[in-house]
Amino acid sequence: MQHHQRILRLLLLSILLLLNVQITSAWSQDNKKVRVVLAGDSTVTDDSGWGKGFAELLNSSAECINLAKGGRSSRSYRTEGWWEKCLDAKPDYLLIQFGHNDQPGKGPERESDAKTAFRDHLRAYVNEARMASIQPVLVTSLTRRRWTRDEKVEPTLAEYAEATLVVAKEMNVPVIDLHKLSIQQCEAIGPTAFRDFEPMSEKGADHTHLNIEGSRAVAPLVARAFIDVAPQVAGLFNQEKIDAYTVPKFRPNKLTSGVLQLDETSETIVIRSANRHILTYNKVSPPVPEGMNPAYQRSGFLHPVSTPSGAVVTATFPFDHAHQHGIFSAWVKTKWLDREIDFWNLAKGSGRVLHQQVQRKFVQGDGSVEFEVDLIHRSESDPVVDILRERWTITVRETQGDHFQFDLTTTQTALTDKPLLIEKYHYGGVGYRGPVAWLSPKDQGEAKGETEKLKLEPFEFQNDRGEDRIRGNAQHTRWVVATGLIDQKPVSIIVLSHGDNFRAPQAVRLHPTKPYFVFSPCIDDSFSIDSKHPYTARYRYLISDRKPELEWIKTQWEAWQKE
Repeated sequence: MQHHQRILRLLLLSILLLLNVQITSAWSQDNKKVRVVLAGDSTVTDDSGWGKGFAELLNSSAECINLAKGGRSSRSYRTEGWWEKCLDAKPDYLLIQFGHNDQPGKGPERESDAKTAFRDHLRAYVNEARMASIQPVLVTSLTRRRWTRDEKVEPTLAEYAEATLVVAKEMNVPVIDLHKLSIQQCEAIGPTAFRDFEPMSEKGADHTHLNIEGSRAVAPLVARAFIDVAPQVAGLFNQEKIDAYTVPKFRPNKLTSGVLQLDETSETIVIRSANRHILTYNKVSPPVPEGMNPAYQRSGFLHPVSTPSGAVVTATFPFDHAHQHGIFSAWVKTKWLDREIDFWNLAKGSGRVLHQQVQRKFVQGDGSVEFEVDLIHRSESDPVVDILRERWTITVRETQGDHFQFDLTTTQTALTDKPLLIEKYHYGGVGYRGPVAWLSPKDQGEAKGETEKLKLEPFEFQNDRGEDRIRGNAQHTRWVVATGLIDQKPVSIIVLSHGDNFRAPQAVRLHPTKPYFVFSPCIDDSFSIDSKHPYTARYRYLISDRKPELEWIKTQWEAWQKE
């Protein structure tokens, strides 16, 4: 009896083991990752193309193997053995993009005529993939960004994109028209903003390849089009990530929080309190006054800035210093490699600061309204190089009483692997420019026909020590007050410099006759900004219809340090 029971137990165990193997095998088969292989040139690779961003969009049910190789064409990719590696990987889907290195001038080992050999190569790839039970998907070439004067993209790869579409139609193979989609994306973003997605070096912007931000920006174009031509792959992608990576993003043009309103147009961002204007950020340059040098155009600054009664306390294109614009940021004496760049004095033509793009707009939990924008510090010598990216965060809070309040946080980061040296100089940084009515009588001679129109009104500077514009110049200070009359009524703008700022309390340049000043840490000594050492500073602006008491300002500054 025991012998029979032992045999029975062994049989039962064998059956269970067999069932477990079958169940495990079935589970493994059901949970096998769908494999996607990428074949192409450098614009598909992980380090300079859209491949890395694309792989990040896949969920855990899929895997991406990127076998794209820089410098390869539809001809050399096969002759060097890379195509064979694609087939050996046994993918479910094989995305194929060529064209850049097939163009004339690439040499006989790579060139392929768009109307003949290039098409033959694509046909062979499609046939061989199908013979290996792989689903091929053709992809037209990512556009080169050759911008025209009207900010359109010249389609330098059009004939190769057309050849890809012809082969796809002829062979009934899915096709992603990335060439068309990427041109549409570029033109929607614009040449200045798109530089955020391009590798930058001492040779300037790379208008062919992508940095990691560019990879993530282009990847949703590929993913969405892939789903369109092969709906069965929709479940392989993380839709939330696709939406998060998509650029340009849709943003509501209006935000409201209590009495605060934010309105964005194609040219400006305006913030109001109960319909009273507080500030305007200029995304594009206002028109340069007639007869003025066009070099003075500028984007990426605040003007007008208003008091609660509506008096404007900033100026743009003032005849005496046309390069000064409201509340603005620029360094004067800088060096990058062998270039000496002045971002402040625009007429020199060596550098300028300009708006790049709006990052986001939102309402904070405390009811404040905030927006973030990127500005570019550009060297204008040939080749043009974007040296710094500066992010402004502007936060406007609802206030009680007779003043408006907003904060400006600036973070400046190097865009190349070479540092920007800010040399010791008596001005440069985050500046303020007031109305021409606050000019000194000594400046009237510069008016050149404007003299009779000028109605000068009283004006003065004062720092936290109570010093005026002469004694206070170059002093280290926690704040500066600019106060005067506009239409014979008192107004003021106070700029508080945070205690955590670099070299705080920062030195300040107070001009002896003109209504401008600038917090300038470079007054003390030189310093560098590089990719690992950004420059960050915070300022708070208080704008009112009165001449404030120093004790009140002190209270405001101390409260800010505790926030």
